[in-house]
Amino acid sequence: MTEKVNHPIHYNHHPSGVEAIDIIEHMIFNLGNAFKYIFRFNLKGGLEDIDKAIWYLERQTKNPNTLHFEMPDAVYLKIQKFLEKEDDSMLKVVYNNIIQYQFYGEHPKVLWESIEILHRLEERYK
Repeated sequence: MTEKVNHPIHYNHHPSGVEAIDIIEHMIFNLGNAFKYIFRFNLKGGLEDIDKAIWYLERQTKNPNTLHFEMPDAVYLKIQKFLEKEDDSMLKVVYNNIIQYQFYGEHPKVLWESIEILHRLEERYK
């Protein structure tokens, strides 16, 4: 298989060296998809990917009972490395909010905060 299938650049470009799948495969569907679309928006889908991320976060707020997966130590280390290397302060908050909600049971308000941030991010790129 080619690199386009196994390790596409739009999922492998973060300065941390962490590939998106290494984090999102440990998340529930809606949050994993939101994370994925935010991760790749600069290299693949642009503002449409931000809209998709918002859609998944909004959907999750309507179904908040699917939470609290255990985070393996290796994933924790990758997430820490990923967040440390994230240069965009707005994206760092969104990523952290998703992780806090998914793994630590943070209140759903962090998803609404993330949606607001993503709307501001859309305005930045229009």
